[in-house]
Amino acid sequence: MTATSLINPARADDASDNQFVAVPPTVLADTRDGTGGVGSAKVPAKGQITFQVAGQAGIPTSGVSAVALNITAVGAEKSGWFTVHPSDAPTTVSTLTFYPGENVTGEDFTRLTGTGMVSVVNNSDSPVHIVVAGRGYFLSATDTQAGNEYYPTGAEYLYDTRPGHVTGSPAREAIPIPGNSSVTIDVAGQRSIPATGANAVALNVVAWSQGQNGWLSLHPSDQPGNNVATVDYVPDETNSSFTVAQLTGSGKLILDNRGSGTVHVALTLRGFFMATAEAGGGGYVTVPSKVIVETITGAGVPGGSTQPLAPGQSVTFDVTQGIDLGDKAMASAALTIQARRPTDKGWLTVYPSEEGDPDISSVNYDQAESTTGFDLVMPDSEGHVTITNRGPGTTHVQVSLRGYFTDPPADDLATEDLATTSDNAFVYVCGGANERSPWLHTTDMHGIWRDHPGGRGSFWVSWCGRGPYTVEVSSDVWDDYSDGYCVVAEVRLDGKRWQMGGRACPKGRHAKASFTFRKVWAAHVRVCRRKGNRVYNCSAWR
Repeated sequence: MTATSLINPARADDASDNQFVAVPPTVLADTRDGTGGVGSAKVPAKGQITFQVAGQAGIPTSGVSAVALNITAVGAEKSGWFTVHPSDAPTTVSTLTFYPGENVTGEDFTRLTGTGMVSVVNNSDSPVHIVVAGRGYFLSATDTQAGNEYYPTGAEYLYDTRPGHVTGSPAREAIPIPGNSSVTIDVAGQRSIPATGANAVALNVVAWSQGQNGWLSLHPSDQPGNNVATVDYVPDETNSSFTVAQLTGSGKLILDNRGSGTVHVALTLRGFFMATAEAGGGGYVTVPSKVIVETITGAGVPGGSTQPLAPGQSVTFDVTQGIDLGDKAMASAALTIQARRPTDKGWLTVYPSEEGDPDISSVNYDQAESTTGFDLVMPDSEGHVTITNRGPGTTHVQVSLRGYFTDPPADDLATEDLATTSDNAFVYVCGGANERSPWLHTTDMHGIWRDHPGGRGSFWVSWCGRGPYTVEVSSDVWDDYSDGYCVVAEVRLDGKRWQMGGRACPKGRHAKASFTFRKVWAAHVRVCRRKGNRVYNCSAWR
């Protein structure tokens, strides 16, 4: 078996892949004091600000395709929303919604055009202050400056202070963060994040059980704090926001509670960025912002339903629609997600359809308040994403695509052959350390595929020593039905999907494959059906 026998499934558009560079949060525009040349007064109803981004705050003057921005509405007098876009490419897609008496912060990956400028439009009937800060930028693939590639992890808890949910390091023992205080959080080496090499993490930050107004900010532990909000919170609500937080050599983040009262916090991980020299990560492709699901109009909704999502109800859609994926895989989609006209408090979970609801929020919403959030979501093997309403009332949803990350070509990852092994005979000891960690999973596909039962597969995954790991993966797959599909094994390494060599087809065939993968932090396996270059009805990742 050779490296070229590994084939990436589902694939994406022949556009430039861009590399990410994190910068310390820096204000680019602030109408409270005129930073960015935007004036020092509230932006009037239906007014806008336009300001220079390229060449500011460490962002290069050219070669930048998109910027990671924090956008904050301050002192709103009436409800409204912001649209954020390149100065010469207006959009009607909401980036942030706000309400009177509340400061609200959100994040966006905003496309840049040749002007190097960004516009923010106040779509409300009253004035509001606007603050915009940069957290990083994406370099075009033709640029000579080194950037970083993205490794999606899927949604998982990194840190949580709530009773019954305490997780992370150092654990806080279900004690909220006091007012005007800070906590230091271990990030490098936690969950799926490597112990060294990661220089930014993609997080969703949630504030819970607060009794007073305030805000949270994040910064590396070896850098001073900043006045850029990550999440603004208000009493009797659960407030959340996506952010890309820079990591430095300390591998730790400090979370500052800039309110006078206590607050519980939860940080959930979406992925991390590492230098391109590590290989295996994904680059970013920008697209003009477009709505792909809208339950109010029925656009993009299976069957065209215009009904809101009932409690526990879901909508599933193809996030790759309208994109020619060519020979690249979509590893993660950058989505703006809006809960519209909710009738009660709740939250939305957004996840790969085949993997099931992780019960981790992407957008938290309050009763009668439309709320807009941003998230990076991994599609499943067929490009599908599911949104589930986890509130006791109904809500409409709108989803727009801002861009996506791609998987690199299959031959970017060095592999070497291993001898195949018989069942229950996989034994591996590395370097004399005897730290073998056998990870045996058998996935029986019977009963999962209602129309196409397909076949069976089993795996042996073993690693040892300290990360980054050398991982050995061995698979056996069987085709049990004459349905025109093959049965294949897939492995996901640091968020990148591979098909292991060998396909079981037609009925009665058995295929085995074994490989060594080097410099790996996280590995998962699953079984899928395959026809042509597409895979279908995959089991959950294990």
